[in-house]
Amino acid sequence: MSDHSSPPPRSGLINQAVYNPADSGYPTGHSVMGRAAPDRLGGTALCALSAAGFASLTILGKLAFQLDMNLVTILGLRFGVAALLLAIFLKFVKGQRIFWGWRLTAQLLLLGGVGYAGQSTLYFASLNRNPASINSLLLYVYPVFVALLSWRFNLVRPSRREFGALVIASTGVLLTIGVDFQGGSLETSVAPVGVVLVLASAAWYAAYIIASDRFVHSVGPWVSTTWISAGAGSSFLLAGLFTGTFEPGLSLSTAAIILGMVLLSTIMALGTFLAGVRIVGPTTASLLSTLEPVFTVVLAMVILQEHLSTIQVFGGFLVLVAVVLLTLPSRPRSESTNLDETVSPV
Repeated sequence: MSDHSSPPPRSGLINQAVYNPADSGYPTGHSVMGRAAPDRLGGTALCALSAAGFASLTILGKLAFQLDMNLVTILGLRFGVAALLLAIFLKFVKGQRIFWGWRLTAQLLLLGGVGYAGQSTLYFASLNRNPASINSLLLYVYPVFVALLSWRFNLVRPSRREFGALVIASTGVLLTIGVDFQGGSLETSVAPVGVVLVLASAAWYAAYIIASDRFVHSVGPWVSTTWISAGAGSSFLLAGLFTGTFEPGLSLSTAAIILGMVLLSTIMALGTFLAGVRIVGPTTASLLSTLEPVFTVVLAMVILQEHLSTIQVFGGFLVLVAVVLLTLPSRPRSESTNLDETVSPV
């Protein structure tokens, strides 16, 4: 947060959005906190709509599996069609430059083909085993992995608040997967392989965020999402052709699902987030993006007839509390500065 404009939880495309006051329509230095209440209300609504859009990806993915689509076909079409439509939109609607040199383009394609394709593979493989609601909640522990990786590789020691968030998140994960320590054995209400896959997806996404930082910011979220999607789509297409698992023949129902993934879960979700962050600022936008798993749980209840136990709901709540603690700035800072915020991990 979701996406937080990344091509996620992610669950959604993953990217990083940078809030630049010079691009917002307001003079540099104009604080978003001073904007009129109707403006902020509209910005809040846009960020909430973005979270709902990213949340729809998990539900649509579950529906695709129920219609016997395989992972390679789902993700190959999703990323391939998204890259094509985004390129057309940027070129002919926004009139924006797409190509920024061979070296940077190759780096973005590699980020998509290895980094984002790897994360998406792990997430959708886990989605094929886990309930959609639990999968979405568990993916949102990725800020914990970001903090741990920053500590390990950038020597940025977590603060006491961040250490507390790590403990809260770990407790939340155990409650969400329904861990039972009674009887001297450890059992869960979720398939262990599915849990491992979704947590591996969260860790992979964290590494992706750190690795992609400087490349994504060079061209902005729209262009980077286009090339990263193209790279991921190419990886799945090649894998499908090599293994014979790419099946582009679609029924009306499966075509509608893929189109929904592209238009709702990618283009609309990213566009509304970027519009919202320009109004409310990156910190507020990133906090609002934690609504994504909440929307996923609600949609899973309505569409997939999934239901969580009281303990699992409390565990999910603890995970979101930890995400909020890790998202809040450690010290007051102006919303008019350039900040890195993640949107959705999927």
